[in-house]
Amino acid sequence: MDRRLSLAFLDEEETLAPPGGGGPPFRGGRDHQRQIMVRRAVGAAVVILLLILIVLGIKGCLNARKQRGFENYASDLNAIAAQSKQLSTDFFNRLNDPGNLSPLSFEAEIKADRGTADSLASRVDALSTPDELKSAQTELSLAFQLRRDALTGIANNISTALGSQGRPQAVNAIAGYMKYFLASDVLYQRARAQINTVLQDQGINATAPENTFLTDPQRWLDPLQVSSALALVSGGKQASSGTHGLALYQTTLKPGNVSLDPNTPATISGGGAPEVDVQVQNQGTAEETDVGVSFQLTGGTQTITGDATIPRIAAGGIQTASMPIQPAPDTGLQLTLEVTVQPVPGEQIADNNRSTYKVTFK
Repeated sequence: MDRRLSLAFLDEEETLAPPGGGGPPFRGGRDHQRQIMVRRAVGAAVVILLLILIVLGIKGCLNARKQRGFENYASDLNAIAAQSKQLSTDFFNRLNDPGNLSPLSFEAEIKADRGTADSLASRVDALSTPDELKSAQTELSLAFQLRRDALTGIANNISTALGSQGRPQAVNAIAGYMKYFLASDVLYQRARAQINTVLQDQGINATAPENTFLTDPQRWLDPLQVSSALALVSGGKQASSGTHGLALYQTTLKPGNVSLDPNTPATISGGGAPEVDVQVQNQGTAEETDVGVSFQLTGGTQTITGDATIPRIAAGGIQTASMPIQPAPDTGLQLTLEVTVQPVPGEQIADNNRSTYKVTFK
């Protein structure tokens, strides 16, 4: 219908007859004109009111939709964080106490954990994220990607770490991947703080939960602790053939063949290439093979590391691992030398598998 017709009533002028009848009708003059203006004003007011109601309705719908977006994001994140916490608990409980798991079963469990971590990372990437949370979402995605990458790296090295050949290198790699968990926790806490600030500003009655994957960094970043834990997994069958245990017997530095004492700083001087010689004693009743030994020299301009493998140590015997110090260490500075003997399968106590010395090269 034509709008002009629908509002025609506003322009109609009422025809009035003159007093006493007869004669042509006449119009109501000023009063009648005023009625027309009132009708027009009422009509305009109705139109404006309808427009306001429509705008308010649209705005209300948009606000409700935005609020649901924040609430859904927080709810989905809480569900993901709960599953990630369970994954962390299962992984480290198994590492701390493998029970009767065989090496193959333990490896299978680790690979299952990797699959779970990959699924969680994909779910985080797929979160429907409000624009106000985009920055936090980027850090959140990176945190869960690091957890996935850590478990992937651990799963790729676990078979070697549970065996003999190449075990020290695999254990060190696993301890290195533990650092990914630590980095992921830092990123998650940063993202969580941003998310909770935005949710509060938006008046949303929800929060991002606490979520820490690496609950004991001091232990699990240490290759010796990782090796000790894995020795419990791989030692089940060997333990019945005798007791297992190693000890760091003596550390000597060249040049000069200086025997080191953890309680006395040593000065190393003379010509020749620097080298660490580590004597390892087999204190168990069974022969040990592929015994890993490593060192770390810190306090200079760079950290220097090295490792070696002793092929075989008879029960009660002592063998030496020799490791060159490359590149050459700084001179004139007191450095810290840490030497570690990797626990063997079935070894229960590793307290005497590591020593730390203060040394200065001239």
